[in-house]
Amino acid sequence: MMKNTMLEMSRYAALARQAVAEGIVLLKNEAVLPLVSGGRAALFGYAQFHYYQSGTGSGGLVNTAHVPNLPEVLGGPDGYQLDAEVQTRYAAWLAEHPYEMGTGWAQEPWFQPEMPLDEDFVRAAAQRAETAFIVIGRTAGEDQDNSNTPGSFLLTEGEENMLALVCRHFKKSVVLLNVGNIIDMQWVMRYNPGAVAYIWQGGQEGCRGVLDVLNGTVNPCGKLPDTIACTPADYPAADHYGADDRNIYAEDIYVGYRYFETFAPEKVLYPFGFGLSYTKFEVRLLSADETADGITAFAPSKIPAAAPARKLCSSTAPRRRGGWENRPKCCAPLQKPEHWPMGRARL
Repeated sequence: MMKNTMLEMSRYAALARQAVAEGIVLLKNEAVLPLVSGGRAALFGYAQFHYYQSGTGSGGLVNTAHVPNLPEVLGGPDGYQLDAEVQTRYAAWLAEHPYEMGTGWAQEPWFQPEMPLDEDFVRAAAQRAETAFIVIGRTAGEDQDNSNTPGSFLLTEGEENMLALVCRHFKKSVVLLNVGNIIDMQWVMRYNPGAVAYIWQGGQEGCRGVLDVLNGTVNPCGKLPDTIACTPADYPAADHYGADDRNIYAEDIYVGYRYFETFAPEKVLYPFGFGLSYTKFEVRLLSADETADGITAFAPSKIPAAAPARKLCSSTAPRRRGGWENRPKCCAPLQKPEHWPMGRARL
């Protein structure tokens, strides 16, 4: 017989916030992050006001007391002084362009149209604030899938314009990708933002977890779960995906990183398992022993920087020859240890 138990929701919320922060994947950081709380910043992008906590359908039918959005959290006491004129302009535009829900079960649009920005407005905002946060959002869910089109895997014209103007005028620009899966990333080279991070869809504590990474309370240690290719055409499934009647798995067993490691390493923009940190790790291989069961390697790691951190430890090993498969590398088991203090070594 089960007893009535009152859950301590604050504990669950704290754990969820930690999971969000540690799961953020930092793809680029040119001495922009972390940003000390209290500074002046401008926040761009429709998704800042409608943070995608989850996808649509059953996954979105979760009862929560309150899901704070990014202006509420980033503009809070532990955040930044958000530019009031930018927020006012967005508020006026949102009043005339409310969130599009779509029609029918799980039929929300994959994206929301961006507010048009002009050069003078962005230039003036950059004179008032040194840093710009740019939020790009995508939902996800059942009864639909991504497509190689603007507003899904590709950026829309409005998103491209926003990135071009903001990255051109602001001294520091940080792009936050509030998405459920990877998207095309060719725009990073076009607009050269100072920092780029996949913040994913983090539930009701998502925005708080994002702030923890932005201000340096938490050191990001997320790693890419997929390979990001240079262009959509570089994926082996590109020519066979999305048919109404059937799909052809032309890549055979070479799915994901196995294909790129074996046949097309030059077509990788960000590899599987990639993710930056605010600190550096020293990893040194001491020995490696091969047995009938596999290879055991001993490699102590050390954090020389002045901040505690976590690192997802992984390795790839040459695949043994002689079998019917012949890929050059195979991902070994992963391990995520506890937080390491500075200067501490760990096997």
